[in-house]
Amino acid sequence: MSIPKLQVQLTPGKIGITIQKPEQIIKQYKAEQSIQQPKAKINIQQNKGKLTIDQTKAWHNLDLKNAIVRTEELVGIAKNKWMEGLARVSREGDELMRIENGGNPIAAQAERNGGFGFTYQSGGRPTRDLVDIQYQPGDTQIDIQPHEPVIDTKKHAPEHHYRPGNVDLKMELMPDLKIDWKV
Repeated sequence: MSIPKLQVQLTPGKIGITIQKPEQIIKQYKAEQSIQQPKAKINIQQNKGKLTIDQTKAWHNLDLKNAIVRTEELVGIAKNKWMEGLARVSREGDELMRIENGGNPIAAQAERNGGFGFTYQSGGRPTRDLVDIQYQPGDTQIDIQPHEPVIDTKKHAPEHHYRPGNVDLKMELMPDLKIDWKV
């Protein structure tokens, strides 16, 4: 006896996939920037200094003196000479008063006082130490007005391009199932 056989024939299905990748492009351009620094305003005021040069001592060292100084010196010298003269006259009076002690005081006094002598001292050389120099600096006033920098910036937005991807599905082969009985 023959038993029928079941015969199954299966054909699997095939799916075809086509993928188109997405594409994205981003461009960012540099910003444009301009910086300007205006000059600061500076105002400087310098008051004149005061320079004093006194060379009176140097001139006096050369024996070049004005009338007032020369008169004061002569008054001092005359006072000393007068005091010396008083002392001399007093001594000579004492000598004459003691004439009885012997000798010839009148002749001795005449011989001492008979000559006329004087000394002249020429002036020296001026030296830098005898010149007085004084300097008083003037005041300085400085006024500064700074200015802030001028900054101008232009930004550029980014460029963005996007193409989305795509997925296509299709059945390349349809599945098939065949069932058959064979005797």
